[in-house]
Amino acid sequence: MKIALPVNNAMTLYRDNPHTAPKFAIYEIKNSQDCVIFTLASIVQNPWNIMREKNFDNNQVQCKCDFIKENTISHKCEHYALLDAINGCKYLLANQYCKNTKNTMRNGGIIISKIPPIINQIDMAIKNFLIGASLADTIKHIHHGS
Repeated sequence: MKIALPVNNAMTLYRDNPHTAPKFAIYEIKNSQDCVIFTLASIVQNPWNIMREKNFDNNQVQCKCDFIKENTISHKCEHYALLDAINGCKYLLANQYCKNTKNTMRNGGIIISKIPPIINQIDMAIKNFLIGASLADTIKHIHHGS
């Protein structure tokens, strides 16, 4: 399984809208009976970051585009460039994302998994994802313990 994480130029987690991230770190996850191993498979440039030469406005970076811009066809189409960049990934791990990023990833078969705000390191983000995903797949019932 492959997952993508938005990263900045220093190769640390990019905490803002993944649509505006400079790069994506693509990790491959392999598991055997007794362990799970994740390795960096590649680093891909965000095609929009290259084309815009880092000129995203603050509203785009913070996922606060106004309703009119958010619903224009050109703005929606911009998000589809990410599908080409992270092609082959099953998950995108991100701290925050806009409605258009969510819809684009869903339409491309990529599931977005949130990174909790207290996690600041890539390896911890992956481990948190793996533990959460494995628990979610095996839990049958959740009971309130009062």
